[in-house]
Amino acid sequence: MVYNPLAITEPGEPESFAYPSISRNLSLIWEDLDGDIIGPIHASAAEVHIYDPASGRFRKAAGVDEVRIDCYVTDSRFAMVCSNYDKGGGWVGGGAALLLNAGSKLLAAGRSRGKALAGHLRYPWLDSILFQPRYGVLTAETLRLAFNSEGSAMYLQLTLDKSTDTAALAHDLMKRTVAYRKADTHPLDEEEMDALNALLQAGPAPLPEKGTMAAYKLPSSWPAGAAAQYAPPTLPPAPPTTHGAAGTH
Repeated sequence: MVYNPLAITEPGEPESFAYPSISRNLSLIWEDLDGDIIGPIHASAAEVHIYDPASGRFRKAAGVDEVRIDCYVTDSRFAMVCSNYDKGGGWVGGGAALLLNAGSKLLAAGRSRGKALAGHLRYPWLDSILFQPRYGVLTAETLRLAFNSEGSAMYLQLTLDKSTDTAALAHDLMKRTVAYRKADTHPLDEEEMDALNALLQAGPAPLPEKGTMAAYKLPSSWPAGAAAQYAPPTLPPAPPTTHGAAGTH
């Protein structure tokens, strides 16, 4: 089953590296690895896409819109929670594979009291971090986090609040991802280390042209849900952030 970065979650589910836990008040439960926590950064829509080899294109597998998703940037992951997922466009997916999580995750159908739409993408899973700034009233601040699961290329795309500096947010996520990869216990070869250092030295990606996305491509990544055994015992101090819509939790 491919990994779902957003799924219906209820309090009391077993702790897992793969999936976030939520409290009884439907807020995210933080971990020691989270360290510095920035947020909430607000998103109004989220979509999960998966690559379809038959058509040679990505297809939308699940999505929600016209809601408020609280997003957080930590030292180890990009985490999200939405308690009103059944409002607005609702949480709609293309089959149980993307609407089920481990254990007792439930199908999203109508209002589910005491549950929330929650998820995270840990930094070692990120294949690419892409962004598109807002150009005029007809476009939005867009963040795309690409990852792999069960041999399939996938991505999570978020429509962020117009006050968010998505370019700065994406750059911050890249720096935190590099810091995490350097701190985890899996040894990096010389080529990977050089590529990570090159990402940092290149600085912020140039703003993309309208209708396109700029990207930070990571030199390597783990399949989503994996690499718990390589989690760093401690993490370095978080890099400075500049994305104005984010505050300290």
